[in-house]
Amino acid sequence: MMKLKDKLPLDAVASVLAADAGEAWTRMSEFPGYNRRVWRDEARVHVRKLDPEARIECLPSSWDGREGMCFIRRD
Repeated sequence: MMKLKDKLPLDAVASVLAADAGEAWTRMSEFPGYNRRVWRDEARVHVRKLDPEARIECLPSSWDGREGMCFIRRD
């Protein structure tokens, strides 16, 4: 079980979940990044179950459509 820390990148949680399922995060394409997006969605669900008080904040998307980096914030 992963402990959540403030300012933890969402990708860190997503990569651990992917690894637990036998997927290699580093082998997934960054753009368009469909597989990574699926694991980021799984990470969001995981965070909400683990800590309902946590919130996920994302930087704006870049000019080429790539998602901005997301962080888990805890008060």
